[in-house]
Amino acid sequence: MNKTQPKLTIALLAAGQASRFGSPKQLAKYQGKTFIERSIALLDSIECEPLIITGAHHTVINEYLASVSKDSYVVFNQNWQQGMSSSIKAAVNYCSEVRHCGEDSAGINSAGIMFITVDQVNITQGDIQSLIDHWHKDISSIVCAEYADHRGIPAIFPKQYFPKLLELQNDKGARNLIKSSANVKVLSLPNAELDIDTVEQLNELNDLHLHP
Repeated sequence: MNKTQPKLTIALLAAGQASRFGSPKQLAKYQGKTFIERSIALLDSIECEPLIITGAHHTVINEYLASVSKDSYVVFNQNWQQGMSSSIKAAVNYCSEVRHCGEDSAGINSAGIMFITVDQVNITQGDIQSLIDHWHKDISSIVCAEYADHRGIPAIFPKQYFPKLLELQNDKGARNLIKSSANVKVLSLPNAELDIDTVEQLNELNDLHLHP
């Protein structure tokens, strides 16, 4: 990692049960790659410390990641039933815990955490890098995406917001924190609007990709 840039942890949120999808959505395929594989690939050339927050389907996801040698940065959120806020807290707690485990551990001295869900399948590497570039202009600010008339993730939270992230409850995620914070930078990110909830939605998207 380039030491001239503040260290950023990127947490891929993949802990949900995906009850509407009917199976582990994280392993569903879009454009020939699983959601989680696609998300990891987005980070390949981005300077960051990646985390994958698992939960409801931890065993099968962890086995899959181990088979593709990507299991070294999996964090199991045992409180996944409590919604997205629990995954956010799992990521923050992990970054805090590893500060005592050696200089090369993921998360040490992270200046901020970006949160992104693995089912936001239209997000590109350029989108992520744009958010990071925006944040580098003022690393004390929250930087979030804006789409469909609201603000949300992907979003970057500086370390001074970590205590507030640990106070989040239920499935609201970080949206309320974004709303209540004064120092927020916003980046229009239309690609972030789409997240896949059902098999039918995914099939339509795949059909559109095959037959534009």
